[in-house]
Amino acid sequence: MTRRWQALGLIMLAAALLAAVLPLTGHAQNVVVVRSAISGQVLPLRLATNGQMVKQGDPLVFVRTTTGSAVPAAVAPVAGQVTQVMVGVGDFVNIGDPVVAITPH
Repeated sequence: MTRRWQALGLIMLAAALLAAVLPLTGHAQNVVVVRSAISGQVLPLRLATNGQMVKQGDPLVFVRTTTGSAVPAAVAPVAGQVTQVMVGVGDFVNIGDPVVAITPH
């Protein structure tokens, strides 16, 4: 039974990551707002910084989940430059919270 719950959890995490990395361009023209795919406390591990150049798929924000695992909460859906980091180390983010804005290149 435990394996089924673990498998279900991984499937839900993958679906949430996929949904979170879809670009949401309502923020401003030519800006992609990236949203958290998982809830947790923001860690300093590879946290994106303003002005940073990113490639599609680069992790932007890692969180510590309730299980204690460090998990990427957001990855870059496009290549570009980070124009705004909306979270800081220690902040708690929920699924769907905006975490980073990227100007695509």
